[in-house]
Amino acid sequence: MFLLAVLLSALCSTIYGCPTIITRSQWGARPYNCRSSMSTPVPYIIVHHTEGAACTTQSSCISQMKSIQNLHMNTNGWCDIGYSFLVGEDGNVYEGRGWTAVGAHAPNYNSKSIGISVIGSYTNRNPRSEE
Repeated sequence: MFLLAVLLSALCSTIYGCPTIITRSQWGARPYNCRSSMSTPVPYIIVHHTEGAACTTQSSCISQMKSIQNLHMNTNGWCDIGYSFLVGEDGNVYEGRGWTAVGAHAPNYNSKSIGISVIGSYTNRNPRSEE
């Protein structure tokens, strides 16, 4: 299954120009404390913004990912980072809980949605076009 995912990712990237997905191990995620599996496919995708600092380079996005995960786990008491995936203004997608784990991003919808969050606050400005 892992090999299939790698091959599909390479195909998507080569042919369709899909964004790079930075895995948990690539951004240095902490191990999760618990995990609930989610049945897929899910009927909803919920888009958020993190309401924190934006990031425009891979190194600054990795720092933001670690900060968000620490906030969610240490302050909120969650098992892991709350979102399924996060998107940085560097143009990369960062794996959070991934495709098959229940998130902690939208009460009453966590078990039936993928949560995607854009890193940063976009109340007073739009994200860069690279996203």
